[in-house]
Amino acid sequence: MAGWRWYAGLGLGAVAAGGFLPVLARQGLYTLIGVAAAIAVTAGVRRFRPAERRSWAYFAAGLWCSVGAAVVYAVQYTITGHSTTPGWKDLPYLASYVCMALGTLRWVRPDPARPRAERFIDSGIVASGVAVLAWTFIVHPLLFVRHADAGPAISHVTYISIDLALVVLTARMMFTASVRSPAHALVSSAITTVIAGDVVYYAALAWTGRPGGDSASTSLYLCAYTLIGTAALHPSMAAAAGRPERSQLVIPRHRVWLYSVLALVGPVVVIAMLLAVRPLPSRWWVLVPLATSVVTSILLIARLSQLVRFANRRVAELDAHAVALGEALREQDALRQQLTHRALHDALTGLGNRALLQERLEHSLTRTHATHGLLLLDLDGFKDVNDSYGHPTGDALLIEVAARLVGVVAASDTLARLGGDEFAILMEDADAARVTAAGRQVIDDIGQPFLVHERELSVTASVGSLLFAAPTTPSEALRNADLALYAAKEAGKNRLAAYEERLAVERTEHMRIAADLRRAIANAEFTVNYQPVVDLATGRVTAVEALLRWSRGGVAVPPLEFVPIAEQYGLIVPIGAWVLRQACRDARAWYDRFGISVTVNVSGRQLREADFAGTVIAALDAAGLPGAALILEITETVLVSAEAGDVTELLFRLRSEGVRIAVDDFGTGYSSLSYLRHLPVDILKIDRAFTPGGEVAEELAFTRAIVELGNSLHLSSIAEAVETPEQAERLRQLDCPQAQGYHFSRPLPAADLDAVLTESGGVLRGTTPSAAAGAP
Repeated sequence: MAGWRWYAGLGLGAVAAGGFLPVLARQGLYTLIGVAAAIAVTAGVRRFRPAERRSWAYFAAGLWCSVGAAVVYAVQYTITGHSTTPGWKDLPYLASYVCMALGTLRWVRPDPARPRAERFIDSGIVASGVAVLAWTFIVHPLLFVRHADAGPAISHVTYISIDLALVVLTARMMFTASVRSPAHALVSSAITTVIAGDVVYYAALAWTGRPGGDSASTSLYLCAYTLIGTAALHPSMAAAAGRPERSQLVIPRHRVWLYSVLALVGPVVVIAMLLAVRPLPSRWWVLVPLATSVVTSILLIARLSQLVRFANRRVAELDAHAVALGEALREQDALRQQLTHRALHDALTGLGNRALLQERLEHSLTRTHATHGLLLLDLDGFKDVNDSYGHPTGDALLIEVAARLVGVVAASDTLARLGGDEFAILMEDADAARVTAAGRQVIDDIGQPFLVHERELSVTASVGSLLFAAPTTPSEALRNADLALYAAKEAGKNRLAAYEERLAVERTEHMRIAADLRRAIANAEFTVNYQPVVDLATGRVTAVEALLRWSRGGVAVPPLEFVPIAEQYGLIVPIGAWVLRQACRDARAWYDRFGISVTVNVSGRQLREADFAGTVIAALDAAGLPGAALILEITETVLVSAEAGDVTELLFRLRSEGVRIAVDDFGTGYSSLSYLRHLPVDILKIDRAFTPGGEVAEELAFTRAIVELGNSLHLSSIAEAVETPEQAERLRQLDCPQAQGYHFSRPLPAADLDAVLTESGGVLRGTTPSAAAGAP
């Protein structure tokens, strides 16, 4: 059990017994409890070290003064045998009251920003109400109804005046303290108990002329001292005193009732005296309560004015808050609109974005009886602009394109940039003719040159169109328009393609083939056939071209069907790496026996792989094949892009390892032949379109030009698709050194080709005219 509980229990038990003791014994108990309380206060201060110690010091000094006064009273009573004492011996009692008042005053630290008068208005209202009762029932009888044993009236009035001051300070202490701790409650109760003890003592003295309430008042004093000692020993005393004042402008409901009762005390007392007492003891008996009622009214008015000022200030603050809130709401609405605009529009061009297009598509499809048009367009050649002039120029070009498209669409249409160089136009309530006309106008307008950063730039547009209606979903509309756009690009770009059902069927089939290709990669379902390359002068096989073969469900799939799909879905990279490894393994024996090289086709997608050169070298090392035994075939289109620097370094690195580079399908390109001077090219493979099929002079001229170009650049030439002896003979006459085709051999599996080479000794003269047939 805590020490303060022991102290409280013992002290209050002694107080209960003290009322029944004779005078001297009671004074001895008074002295003992007072000393114990003073010691408890000192001990509490030392133990808990409160930040505000002056209040506790005043309380301790008041207790010691009270003990001294009790000792004087006991000595006087022992000598004289009665309780009256000279006036000067009341000084210790008065000093104890003054100390208690000072301790109560310092209990709450005043707020410097609050006017001093406002601090005491609430407590003044309480004191004025109490003053009416004190005057009527105590002070007036003591002044005007004299008793022989009552003692000097001035001494009694002094005590009562100090009690009124304590009422004011205690009310302030209870009303404005910001910390309501157990120690605070105990001290407040102690001071209230002291005041109650004085009320009991002086009420008895006023009406009987003798201190008849001495026993009861003494018990109350002892209880007050015990409460102060208990408060000092409680741990909460460390933070109870010296806390800042709490300004309570809004009056609690229970205090409103208290003020109402106190405001009525004066008038009720006056009316009761006028009705019940005849004659009046003196005119002051009525005048003082009336004056006190006036004071109470003034204080209440002052308190009301406080509330009015507070209410006005709150109204002004609320008005300001309302204005600020209105402004904040307007800013929030503007910000919301701005964020909504940003969420639905492209930051670069200011056009709508994919989210806005999705929203408008959903809205258009709610109209079940209307048809709508959707155009998806993509810029042809935009990547070249970015690569050649940089992304800032590309962005500026996109802005110019957006400006032109704005001139194409109607005000009711939705124009959006979906990302990169892809745009969309949604036309609600449109027919096929309007959609087609808009698509053609887009192609015409975009095809005109742009002036960007003082440069004239040209791009074209591929456009896919779709006419749709409910129950088509937005995702289906976008997918079908995208299929149409893809068809426009596949057809050669710079054109308009309308959606057809077959496009969806083809895309579905492409996706199935892609899935089957992934399984084929995982299960190693591919095979490689080889077609010989023959020296036309000697018939010696100089190389074999590796040709990929795939059977899907037991049915052979032509390379022209599955290779583009593998390119599109990125599967050509693992497939090409497998072909390269397999070809190097198979060619090892042929190279060792006959000096035959192997030719492997390489796609542009493979060349863009970061470690393609490492893949090639690893395949050669794994097969034990030198670099000179490998020829990489690259299409002319890929080499054109290589001239821009994409793969130039890669080709030179492979060339340094002995690997030779062949230009496949030579003659079908659309660019300058200058790349032949700057890139490491060793072989020209003449496209089948230039293999002479008859005596037409024009055909022979093209073939002769290509062969002579190769010879002049010290490049070897290989004619493809040689199917007849006549074609072979014409090529010999044109000095074409090498050829391949069905005239010499069909593509054969490695084992079959090995048998042919073994039987022929690596020399193939070609077939007779009747045996040559078919296509490669």
